[in-house]
Amino acid sequence: MSTTLYHIALLTRIVGITIMAGTSFIDYITFKAFYKAYTADAAKGIVLENYLYKLQRFLGIGMLLILLSGVAMMIKLHEVWGAQLWFRIKMGLLLLVIINGLGLRRRLGARLKKIIANNTSLIVPGKKWNRIKRDFTIVQFIQLFLFLIIFTLSVFKFN
Repeated sequence: MSTTLYHIALLTRIVGITIMAGTSFIDYITFKAFYKAYTADAAKGIVLENYLYKLQRFLGIGMLLILLSGVAMMIKLHEVWGAQLWFRIKMGLLLLVIINGLGLRRRLGARLKKIIANNTSLIVPGKKWNRIKRDFTIVQFIQLFLFLIIFTLSVFKFN
């Protein structure tokens, strides 16, 4: 692999991680706005709910970019980075990001959609609502914390 292709893969990886981290942050902010809007006026909340589901596409796009660029970079630098501890930790954290973002977050979105669909009276169901709000917050904070660690490991490489 030429140096130019390596740099393109590196740029693609940075873009992918930035898309995923930015989308996770926007997801957190949007969920907070959704909660406030839905509890005040359910119709306004539904608009933000639809936006929350569209954000999941960007998480998938970011993850695809990360995976493709990671494969390309490992082809070029497997022996250089593959043996380094910081890189192995970073790869494990990226796996946790995938599980947390695309696994747990998607399940929570489906659960939220089900609660809203079953809420024909437009009254926010207290116990279920508090639980899903708490779960969303936890998943989103974990996601943002994982990205913070990943960015830190990328800057302060250690062996």
